[in-house]
Amino acid sequence: MSFATLPLLMPSPNQSTRVASGYSQLSQLNTPPDDFFDEFPPKWNAPKPFISRHIFQICCFIFTWRSDLHWLHDLLKEGNAWEELHSRYLTQLNQVSTVQGLVLATAAVFISSNPPLAKDVNYISNSSYACLAESLIFSLFGLLFQLKVSASGIIFQRRSAAKVIIERRWRIFWHLLGMAMPIIIFTISVVLLLISIVLTGFASHSETVRMYLSITFAFLATCHLVSILGSPFYHHFSNLCVHILRIENGE
Repeated sequence: MSFATLPLLMPSPNQSTRVASGYSQLSQLNTPPDDFFDEFPPKWNAPKPFISRHIFQICCFIFTWRSDLHWLHDLLKEGNAWEELHSRYLTQLNQVSTVQGLVLATAAVFISSNPPLAKDVNYISNSSYACLAESLIFSLFGLLFQLKVSASGIIFQRRSAAKVIIERRWRIFWHLLGMAMPIIIFTISVVLLLISIVLTGFASHSETVRMYLSITFAFLATCHLVSILGSPFYHHFSNLCVHILRIENGE
């Protein structure tokens, strides 16, 4: 390549200016204003009709454990809270996927193998086998939902997607439901697996197996209760119940 052809390959100052201005215009179009969450969305207020208002409050309680969406607005208007919350959720969802795979493998092993001591621990009885099969199905679909949410979470954590979601009060509920669905399915699969274990133990003809199972579940239930009493979830739930009782009494 000769030095004479270099000026032909190098962009002119006018071309560089036009390209830079084009990129800046695209970035301005794709970037929402800084005051995106400063004002409370009018559509997030409770509807005026009696039935719709109570349905709205029930949805708020189910999805957010609060009676309205003001707390969510206060949380999202701080910096890049929308992006950070979705990033943390996707990180935790990957950990849930790992545990979901273990539940799936456990249920598959129990279903595909015969009990070594059928008289003492018979986990292929009708009730136990049905719970194991349901746990296997929920685990499989739970992994599929987690994969779907992980793939679409990259799009949802953008502020451009948030602008569309907050336009209607019901869209935020559908969004929260879509994010909570993998956790709900995971919980159901674990509960079904535990139910199958309980049914297998208490249906055993061995007194030793039933005694050990009772002691084990009593100990685990006590530990779980202690952990709940010391968690922020319990304090928030108790404060919410007190707040509802005060509203009902007109205080």
